This record gives sequence, C-alpha cells and structure tokens, in this order.
Amino acid sequence: MFSSAICRLSVPLAASILRASVGVAQPITVGAVDKVQAHVEATQAGQTRPLAISSEVYFRDRCHSREGARLQATLKDGTQLTLGENATVVVDEFIYDPVMSRGELSLRVVKGAFLYVGGRIEGVNGAKVQIRTPVGAIGLRGTTVWGGPIDKGYGVVVLNGEVTVTGRRGTVTLKQGQGTMLFADGKPQRAAAWPAGRMKRAVASITFGNPPTHP
Repeated sequence: MFSSAICRLSVPLAASILRASVGVAQPITVGAVDKVQAHVEATQAGQTRPLAISSEVYFRDRCHSREGARLQATLKDGTQLTLGENATVVVDEFIYDPVMSRGELSLRVVKGAFLYVGGRIEGVNGAKVQIRTPVGAIGLRGTTVWGGPIDKGYGVVVLNGEVTVTGRRGTVTLKQGQGTMLFADGKPQRAAAWPAGRMKRAVASITFGNPPTHP
C-alpha cells in the first residue's frame, strides 16, 4: 500500500557488491531516484543539486524534500526509501556483499516522515540494518516501516516484519500491524495497533499527489 559513521570504501567488484565510505575524490553511487514530487535536492561536499527521476543518489548525500514534496529512491540492493515533505535523510553506511555474507546499512533520518521497504541486504546472514531518527534508533529485519512526527510526538509503525525501537528511556519490539509513539520523555509506548485516523495521516504523509500535510 505504501509505495555518525565512518565507513570503509572500495570500488564495487561486481554488481552485487557495494561498499561505500568517506575519503574518496569521486562520489559513490548507492542508488537512484524513482519518483519525485515538487522540489527535492541533495547536498554533497557543500554542493547542492536538484533531484529528478533517474538522478543518482550518492553515499552521504543529504537528501532533502521541501514543502509539498515527495521523494522515492531505491538503493543498489533494492531497499526503497520514500520521504514526505520537509524531510531529510543521509545514507551513513552501506555495505552489500552477499558472497562474503556481509551487509550493513545505516540511514539517518534528520527530520520528516519516511517509509522504508527492506531490500536484499536484509537477507544477508548477520546483516545490520538501522535507521537513526531524532528520537532514537530503529533496528530492522525483513521490514516495511513508517516513521515520522505525528500527533505531537514521533511515531513508528510496522507494516511488515519486525523492528526494535530504542529511545532514551527504553526499547520496544514491534511486529506487523503494531506501532509506538515517543514523546519528550524518550520512552517508547507499548506496542499496539494504531487508530485508523493516525494510520490514515501516516499514509498521507508519504503518498505522492497529496498536498502539504500537518500530521
């Protein structure tokens, strides 16, 4: 229904192997843009460029959507990320090497709503996949998950798979259909199904064609 790390770098040895890190002259492509609504841009090494369909997404790009905007991008392993309006995300770490059973993905959502759909990296034995948000960290496995500001707090809801949400004062595990809310105290609420109204606002925040939302 829904469509800070220092990393090691090597040039991809094959289409299925990608390692990204800092310390190189040329930006390393980790994915590409699938869909764009309104104005979305990326900043890399102090240079800002607009993002359009088929634009490359580079390691450590700071991708930002403006008011009323949406962005959908797919990483090299098939991981799909959708941003709502006024959202910012950075790929801090990406290692995908199924031959050597190595997989690591770290996304930093600085602000705004997002939808994450896990790719092949989650199928690598021992893979570490994490999303860091303004209120805590989300550990993922076989997952489709929404997160973002909503109802005067920060919400996370799982549409598929299982995640752990760790705030300043505790951790909660969410299974399919369950969500949690975090407020100023930093303690995740217990896992529970979300009210229909909240789910509708969450979906709207990352749906293309929708006007600006205020969840």
